[in-house]
Amino acid sequence: MSLQAIKNKVRKDLRRLIPEFGDKKENFQILKLKSRKNFVYDVVFDNKPQNLPKEFIIKVFNTKNIVSENNILTRLKNQNFRVPEIFILKKPYLILEKINGDNLCDFINDNLNDTKQLDELTTKLKDQIIHCVEKLAEWLALLHEKNITRKYRTEEKFVLNKGDTRLRDFIINAEDDVLFGVDFEDAYEGNNLDDLAWICCSLLDTDPGIFEMTEPKHKMELINHFLKHYYKVSSSFQFDFNYLAEKIIEHLNIVISRRNLPYGPFNKSTFLQDIKI
Repeated sequence: MSLQAIKNKVRKDLRRLIPEFGDKKENFQILKLKSRKNFVYDVVFDNKPQNLPKEFIIKVFNTKNIVSENNILTRLKNQNFRVPEIFILKKPYLILEKINGDNLCDFINDNLNDTKQLDELTTKLKDQIIHCVEKLAEWLALLHEKNITRKYRTEEKFVLNKGDTRLRDFIINAEDDVLFGVDFEDAYEGNNLDDLAWICCSLLDTDPGIFEMTEPKHKMELINHFLKHYYKVSSSFQFDFNYLAEKIIEHLNIVISRRNLPYGPFNKSTFLQDIKI
């Protein structure tokens, strides 16, 4: 569907909730954003609408997860997490606050291009990247700490996992030193190490990573900083190396399948040897 066709459909479907969409003149711009499961658009009006900011996000769900994401965002907002504000819910549309800043995936990887170790960076840049990774660790540690549950007749801890947790799902506002989390449609209750494994996977599989170099030492350093800071903030969770390693491998194989890459599947023994865990 062309952007013009999308604009026409959005105007038709949402003009009762956003009257400015009913104007006959072209009074807004729409840009399609990268999204794997749903359609996401950045909308910018020429003039601020009466009940919305000038710029906001429209998420159009292809799945049944719109209610789940709405509920999770509301829950996290009430727990004082930095997440987008919900403006409007009208299936299949979720109208959200636009979060300004850099997603962690681009910020980290753009600055690691043409390097193999963190020490090749300037001290200032190295500290900035480590700081961002540690803020992410703290964000997830608090998410897990504030959302612990126990299943009936068991002592095992379960937490709210963000699910399919990628660096791209976190936006850093460097000026205010604030980290936001976005995209919670895959959230579920499970082992806290699941989220940690996804972040380790995202560090490893994004360029420059294990698919571009034999031994991405800078990424392994960042994983160490991430895990150490997570357990510094949240000492109540036990660390299970075997579980984490197996989950990282499982997630990497999912990524290989998604991207149709000419690798793998990885197995535990060769993987641990290759990346020196």
